[in-house]
Amino acid sequence: MKIHRYIAALAGCMLLLWPLLSPAQPTPRLQAVVHGENGKPVEGAMIYANEGVDVVKTGANGEFYFKAAVTGNLLVEAPGYEAGVFEPADYSMGQTLILKKASFLSGEKDKVRLAFGTAKKAEVVNAVSVLNPSQLRRYDNTQNLASALTGMLPGVLGSANIRGIGDALFIVDGLPRDISTLNLAEVEQISVLKDINSAILYGNDAVNGVVLVTTKRGEAYKRQINAQAFYGISRPSELPEYLSSADYMQLYNEARLNDGLGTQYSPDLIEKYRSGNPYRYPSVDYYSGEYLKSLRPFSRATVDFSGGNSVATYYSNIGWSQTGSLYNFGEGKGAKSNVFNIRGNVDLKINSWIKSALDAVVVLNNSNGPRSNYWQDAAVLRPNLFSPLLPISMMDPENAVLKQRKNDIDGMYLLGGTTNYPANPLATAWSGGANENIQRTFSFNNRIDFDLGRAVQGLAFHTNFSFDYFTRYDQFIENKYSVYEPVWDETQDRIVNLKQFGEDVRSGTQNVGNASYRRRIGFYGLLDYNRTFNEVHTVTGSVLGFLAHDKAQDSFQGNKNANLGLRLTYGYLNKYLVDFSSAYVNSVKLAAGNRTAFSPSLGLAWVVSNEDFMASASAVNFLKLRLSAGEMNSDAGISGFYYYDDRYTTSASYSWYEGTRTRSETIPINSGNPLLSFEKRREVNFGIEAVLFDRQLSVEANLFASTYSDLITRPQSIYPTYFTNYIPFRNFGKNAYKGAELGLSYQRRFGDFHITFGANALYSTSKVKKRDELYVNSYRYRTGKPVEARYGLVADGFFSSQADIENHAIQAFGRVKPGDIKYVDQNNDGVIDANDEKYIGRWQSPFSYGLNLKVSYKNLTLFARGNGRTGAQGMLSSDYYWADGDDKYSSYVLNRWTEATKATATYPRLSSIANTNNYRNSTFWQYSDNYFTLDRIQLTCDIPVNLSNKLTVKQLSVFADASNLATLSKNRRILERNIGFEPQFRSFSIGLNAWF
Repeated sequence: MKIHRYIAALAGCMLLLWPLLSPAQPTPRLQAVVHGENGKPVEGAMIYANEGVDVVKTGANGEFYFKAAVTGNLLVEAPGYEAGVFEPADYSMGQTLILKKASFLSGEKDKVRLAFGTAKKAEVVNAVSVLNPSQLRRYDNTQNLASALTGMLPGVLGSANIRGIGDALFIVDGLPRDISTLNLAEVEQISVLKDINSAILYGNDAVNGVVLVTTKRGEAYKRQINAQAFYGISRPSELPEYLSSADYMQLYNEARLNDGLGTQYSPDLIEKYRSGNPYRYPSVDYYSGEYLKSLRPFSRATVDFSGGNSVATYYSNIGWSQTGSLYNFGEGKGAKSNVFNIRGNVDLKINSWIKSALDAVVVLNNSNGPRSNYWQDAAVLRPNLFSPLLPISMMDPENAVLKQRKNDIDGMYLLGGTTNYPANPLATAWSGGANENIQRTFSFNNRIDFDLGRAVQGLAFHTNFSFDYFTRYDQFIENKYSVYEPVWDETQDRIVNLKQFGEDVRSGTQNVGNASYRRRIGFYGLLDYNRTFNEVHTVTGSVLGFLAHDKAQDSFQGNKNANLGLRLTYGYLNKYLVDFSSAYVNSVKLAAGNRTAFSPSLGLAWVVSNEDFMASASAVNFLKLRLSAGEMNSDAGISGFYYYDDRYTTSASYSWYEGTRTRSETIPINSGNPLLSFEKRREVNFGIEAVLFDRQLSVEANLFASTYSDLITRPQSIYPTYFTNYIPFRNFGKNAYKGAELGLSYQRRFGDFHITFGANALYSTSKVKKRDELYVNSYRYRTGKPVEARYGLVADGFFSSQADIENHAIQAFGRVKPGDIKYVDQNNDGVIDANDEKYIGRWQSPFSYGLNLKVSYKNLTLFARGNGRTGAQGMLSSDYYWADGDDKYSSYVLNRWTEATKATATYPRLSSIANTNNYRNSTFWQYSDNYFTLDRIQLTCDIPVNLSNKLTVKQLSVFADASNLATLSKNRRILERNIGFEPQFRSFSIGLNAWF
């Protein structure tokens, strides 16, 4: 039997190695040659044949060969040329295939997706930045779309905020969608529409700009299969550090003494907690290796394939990913998340003038783990409360409670607890049962395109309908369990008795709970005209009807966005370009008769490099100037419905007839304002695009100024104080934003080295122009300050003594003692209260930037990218930093104020009661939020083609990468530390890509 297995294994190895060992095939016959219009051969053109024939590349003389007979059409592509489709008659006799030279930035490969259409890059009038993931992902294994946007495009702050103004509307394949389930491998292009002129057709929700995501589609005669697999590990970049039981008890005694109270823990008891029996005197570190692993694994495998012919094309992506957990105990040991996704995009040619597209996406996400919220509890449970496990070996085997137990851990432990903690995260993870969170996403698109050129040349009609459904619920078995509080022998480490809390019941009943759903429906109809007259005048026009409705569970109305759109563009000799785009928006949040508004915009562009006087400017390959302006009406900032109407609710009951009868009170919510109207955004944008020095340097820059006016609020200052709940909502506020953005890309070859460097920067500042406020002191006004301003008290060190307190202004935040924070009396009235709060910083960075570098040497490519911000301040506020009462103590409090450390202390005195003086927004708790993060670094090795072909693979590459690798910041540990939820991670993986 062993011999048979050995022979079978050897035969299998021979089959795998056969492509390497087999003799070379006969030289195939010449099929044809590829030339340009100038008659010169095209080297490196890619030839795609149908019927399963390999892709080939043209040689130095433009010749190409096939190993097998070809009977179908050929698709020929080459950089700088328009793609061509050739029938068998064109190549069967070895003819020369002619490719048309593509105009710079005006070829088919230079198309940019815009709102409800496309344009060649040279002809784009608007402020639009583009990312092509298909090119990026050859050397960057980024999976998440939001991560890919961070630091890669000018004008984008983070992954969703455009120009620091607000979060963008995400459009996937023409209609609004959630991108959280979208993998970057499925994406063909991402266009960020930043100015009003580019985004206005999407109506209300596009007021802050649009991120337009286009998924991949199949190409006729271009069959492709790509498989990718990788495996990696993640480790926490920073974990909280809490003090041990002994240190906590010692500092808690100190806190009580600071409050004029007696100590709670004796020195002898503290010492026992420091070095005694850890079950009797526990010191639980919930972030230690006893409960958490140092690493968690993750993996992903995907395959996508595409192709088709002149009648039907297809693209499909199938992926599966798995992520483990850090839990090292109970149900947490097997905790993991599994995500399976499948996408199918099909394009059909119904007849000569009707085309259709069907897209379907299914994402199945199952995450299992313990039923407790471990991270939240780990941040609040003090280390000395109880021992999670009690060793049975230390118990009297004749104990009645022990004999009656129905549950233990590995036959060695009982679950620990107390009367105050009969349920705790560790016990729940061991014996409370498992929870499985189930999420399902279904998405469907149907587009129909009608070519009406038979009736009117250049006329077409397009429709698009989408339906998305997201549901989630928890599926779990809820077990009840007992915890035990031990009674220890006075002289020995023996448990002489047990107090039992709860009961051990394993019902086996599967429960379903926490169910929710979200439904999104979208539709548009578009009448489109596009025609060029005499290769001089290009005229386009579009009339649009657009509708999107997003409804979540328990939302009665949902979010509705409906509008009509009109776009007219004109181009003269591809030098002078005009774009008029507008929307007639509608809102159900406003009163009848005031629910519609017209939003116009205008864009102008001048392609300077196409002028005759630029012919001698050899350093300038392309130069375009752009100017756009517009006004957009939107109801996206209106947070509720029926603000235009008088609204009432019920409150606490009142009684009469000596309390024998009661009735709920009816009270107003707000008085109605039927004149309430849309909020408005007005903007001017000036931009420049240039390609210089033999196409080595590309530049994109914009200057912008935006004003958001008629912002809706309930202005308190213009109504008498007794109006209170009768105050109506009004169009009142006004904010202004201005700034600049810059994007640079430089590429250069040095022998076998190819270097590409990219950089982008955004400077965006804001100012409150009008706000409802009325203050006695000018420094309290928000008007004139940044929109993202933070207000608080100005700290002035610590009180050093009682005399220091008595000689200082009264601080109206509770009793003050030496070691407490003292504040500056801004108005010199002798009392420090809310009237002394002033502008102390901004929570959003005005300056952000991104860098990326790709260095290739022969078959090796190193890619790195990072992003940074500067100019903002963070604010410490969680119990990890603001520790008072019986809060758990972190290492952050170690340098607290005491009489002995008053000269060097960096933390106020500890207090065992609520300290409302110290723990409030002030400059004391602010920190610099400046940082630079190295997001990604990846080394890729392309296997030589001759070797990969022997392995029956067209192209093969292997890679190693790291993400979130390093953060450079004075406050790195603060920035990377998560309190109360799962930590941030640094991740490392290895994988391979194969093209078949």
